[in-house]
Amino acid sequence: MSFEPAVVSAVTALVAVIVGPLVSIFVAKNQINASVVSANRQTWINRLRDELATLVGIVHHLPNAHANGSVSTNEAIAEYGRFAEKFQVIKLLINPNEADHQEIIRLIKIADKKLIESINKKQASASEFETVGQRIVDQSQIVLKREWERVKNGK
Repeated sequence: MSFEPAVVSAVTALVAVIVGPLVSIFVAKNQINASVVSANRQTWINRLRDELATLVGIVHHLPNAHANGSVSTNEAIAEYGRFAEKFQVIKLLINPNEADHQEIIRLIKIADKKLIESINKKQASASEFETVGQRIVDQSQIVLKREWERVKNGK
């Protein structure tokens, strides 16, 4: 079976005209999807980092400020309310199915319990709250680093 060179050229050109744009559309669609996912993940990382930073700031500051009298009990209760709000936001932002995310929640629950005790007793140990806060930071850095690597890789 022999084909005329003109027919082969015409069919080749036709296939190129049809397949070329389809491949371009497929590649562009995948790049757009990856870009959107990466941008959304970066926004999520920034939001989670901000919420965690505020929460840890409260853990470091509130107990000692209340214990030494620079923050009244009413102010401490209001600040604890802000802590509780940040905690709820963080719970909504993270994935409850991932072990390292669950660890962040576990550590924040420890901080929560210690904050309540500190406000109720009007006593605080700076080193204890520094340690609790640092554990939250350390675990958060593990999660944020992994997510940042995903952003860098376009995932």
